[in-house]
Amino acid sequence: MSLQTPRVLPSHLHAFNPSTSGPRSAPPVRLLGTVTALHGDTATITCGTHGDVTLILKPDSHLQMGKLVEVVGKVAEIDGGLGIRVLATTDWGNPADCDYKIYEKVVDVTHRLKPIFYESPE
Repeated sequence: MSLQTPRVLPSHLHAFNPSTSGPRSAPPVRLLGTVTALHGDTATITCGTHGDVTLILKPDSHLQMGKLVEVVGKVAEIDGGLGIRVLATTDWGNPADCDYKIYEKVVDVTHRLKPIFYESPE
């Protein structure tokens, strides 16, 4: 089985929280957002109109303010909420060049039709 990384919005993070995912390990997730804050080893991305997510960065993370990024990481509990411990990032450039509504629709379809997009856990 290949590693699955479901695309999510901030409202989906609770479903991938390792402390509530039971005996099986929660998979990494993919999240798209615009970098709105950088603070040492953390960053904040804004995910369209769905809110902000705090990222726990790796030492080799190279994010830039105002850039659209795709983040692959594990959901982690931080300061009483949920964030993402970054495994990898991809710079998607200028947020104005991307229609975030398309991403939202992709996330919606993949969550409504999981058997088509993801293998079932064994």
